[in-house]
Amino acid sequence: MTSDRSVLEQIRGGVVVSSQVMDPRSPLDDPRILAMLAQTGVLGGAVGARVAGPETVAELRAREPGLPIIAITKHYEFGTDNYITPLRADAEALVDAGGSVVAVQNTAGTRPAESFAEIADAVHSRGALVMADIATLDEARAAVRDGADMVGTTMFGYTGDTKGGARPPLALIGELVGALKAPVIAEGGLWTPEDVAACFAVGAHAVVVGSAVTAPERIVARMVAAAPRRGGETS
Repeated sequence: MTSDRSVLEQIRGGVVVSSQVMDPRSPLDDPRILAMLAQTGVLGGAVGARVAGPETVAELRAREPGLPIIAITKHYEFGTDNYITPLRADAEALVDAGGSVVAVQNTAGTRPAESFAEIADAVHSRGALVMADIATLDEARAAVRDGADMVGTTMFGYTGDTKGGARPPLALIGELVGALKAPVIAEGGLWTPEDVAACFAVGAHAVVVGSAVTAPERIVARMVAAAPRRGGETS
């Protein structure tokens, strides 16, 4: 398992592939399948993967022993504003399964249990790094103060203050790079090679690409939008 700050060097200047189910109806919702999707990203040159759940982390770790893995767990059932790895127990399970980095949301609003700092401490005590999923500079600053080793723009466009903002959030990435010493990971809304290049041009340490490469239903929907007919329609 890759651990400690060497992960930051491994992903520097590269693409991390996010392999997650975006549609709850997807037949791909299986740890083995999602791990294999991540592996196909590695075949294409990805330097790491972002996956959800300890089962998928463990499956991918068994297949790719040296791969940097950014691990998360999502909890929508609590109804809180922060739902990405909001519990210390989940963070610990992700590291124990083989996660190199645990991504933890740190945006304004409610949390179901422990603070970001408490979760970060638990992750560090197990030898892994913490990525803060944020939407604003203030949230990023607070996360770095509380133990984040890197910050990601994952939540931009999903919070009240940022809804409707252009993604990828190039202005925010540049702002974060200028204000923080922690590496900035560009995540959210990257659909083209031009998006990737633009994020690196404003100083991103690495980029995360997900739906554009591992969500077939979204990829196909973009193509179908240009067609005169879509599946399910009758003539």
